[in-house]
Amino acid sequence: MRIFKKPRIALRKPFIAAASLFVALAVPATALAEPGGPDGANVQAHFFDCTGPVGTPTSFDAESQKAGAAWHLTDSRQIFIGLIGFDETANTLVILTPGFERNAVPAVTCRSVRASNGHLYRVTGVLT
Repeated sequence: MRIFKKPRIALRKPFIAAASLFVALAVPATALAEPGGPDGANVQAHFFDCTGPVGTPTSFDAESQKAGAAWHLTDSRQIFIGLIGFDETANTLVILTPGFERNAVPAVTCRSVRASNGHLYRVTGVLT
């Protein structure tokens, strides 16, 4: 009677796959928890008068590495991605992501005052 042994390489594949999955899940979680700009400073904003699907907060504070990028809510792990921006003070459309106004995603709309110029902005985007 002959007994076959599995080659050691075959046993390593599941271990490597599991380790890769762990690293893939752990690295983004760390990056999302503590955003920081190139010099360690973040842009901060207060969003208020928010409307959207059930569960949308009426206001929140958020930080971003760069104005206009993804905003990390300071009291949760959620991210607010602004896709349409309108300067209500200057009555000017600042940004419109092509196609977003036709997408069937639950949108959140909030207002925010920009610290650098004091203008009131209405921002529509996605809260994930």
